[in-house]
Amino acid sequence: MKWAKLSLVAVAALSTMAYAGDSLEDAFKNGKVSGDLRFVYTGGSKSDAVNETAPVNNVNVGSVAVELRYITDDFKGFNLGIGFQSAHDLGFQNRDAVGSKDPDSEDDARNSVSTTLLSEAYIKYTISKSDIMVGRQKIKTPLIMTSTAFALEDSFDAAVLTVRELPDTMIKLIYIQEWQMRYGSEAAGNSQQDEHYSDGMYSLFFKNTSIKGLTLDGQYLTIDEDKKYGTAPYSIWDAPVFIKAGGYDEYYLQADYKLPIDLPLSLAMTYAGAKYDNPIIAGNDEATLYGFKVATTLSGVKLNLAYTTMDDEANFPGTFGHVPDVISYTDMLTNNSIFAGVDGYSIEALYGFGIPGFNSGLKYAHYTQSDKGIINSGNAMNLDGADEINILI
Repeated sequence: MKWAKLSLVAVAALSTMAYAGDSLEDAFKNGKVSGDLRFVYTGGSKSDAVNETAPVNNVNVGSVAVELRYITDDFKGFNLGIGFQSAHDLGFQNRDAVGSKDPDSEDDARNSVSTTLLSEAYIKYTISKSDIMVGRQKIKTPLIMTSTAFALEDSFDAAVLTVRELPDTMIKLIYIQEWQMRYGSEAAGNSQQDEHYSDGMYSLFFKNTSIKGLTLDGQYLTIDEDKKYGTAPYSIWDAPVFIKAGGYDEYYLQADYKLPIDLPLSLAMTYAGAKYDNPIIAGNDEATLYGFKVATTLSGVKLNLAYTTMDDEANFPGTFGHVPDVISYTDMLTNNSIFAGVDGYSIEALYGFGIPGFNSGLKYAHYTQSDKGIINSGNAMNLDGADEINILI
């Protein structure tokens, strides 16, 4: 049973209740509409490193998308939400790609599809300070996250219980039945096939701020599916691509402390890892990551300095839904720090030039990787001695 269907059943049930009074009519009448207009352009130079750069090797592609969302006003604790998104390929590339490695096409299939999708369809029930949301929805947590990297955004058919009854604490219990990819089967080369999980994905996320200046948050995820989670043969680059078929457990814990001094200064530490049912290298079934970050602001410039280290045994899966988004919540400033045996040293400067809503940045990273880590990563990446520069606008 798909959660989208469950939401429609709930709509029908609430419609039946409406005849008992006029308040449901008011809930629809007083509902709120919101929307987004998004444009994404992807450009990349041609590289001989075909495997490592396949998604952006020699690409010249862009798309524009619009999303409209509607949510009813409260009716006896219930809200209904629905959203649609539609994208248009701007046709900058030479032609549509054939498969995931076709640099002559100049196409990145994740960013060149014209299609319309149901992005949200859920029922939400709120009681006291807590709520439960069932249906198609977007999720933002450290280890499960809706991708916002391209013009269209993906979503999940899921049930999410959010509990806020404890002081200064928020807890989320998450069950995912299906991952609705951005483009589904419309993408060239079937690069974004929807993923259905017969056994489901389960996760627990918490955040606590009971100690002044200290934020503690963590998450645990488990899935037991005998599939590749979007890697070959589907060629989905935003799933955990450097793991083999089989279930895995993943965990994350971070402490971020803002020092009680006049200078804005915070220190953060991260501990994360994963355990695989079917590791890349037999016997190497556990991955462990440690991270440290210092953040401050000087003359309006936000500065971040970070160090992360992975053990030699295995890769870290990153964030489910969009692997690189793991950097949004951990002490990593770059997503290449998830590979076995990698030590990452990075610095980031962010400045808004006094313009409301504008932000720009410069990021530099240097990597070392052990010989053992290169082998145990499945030879996915050789980052020893590599440098990376990112300009953010």
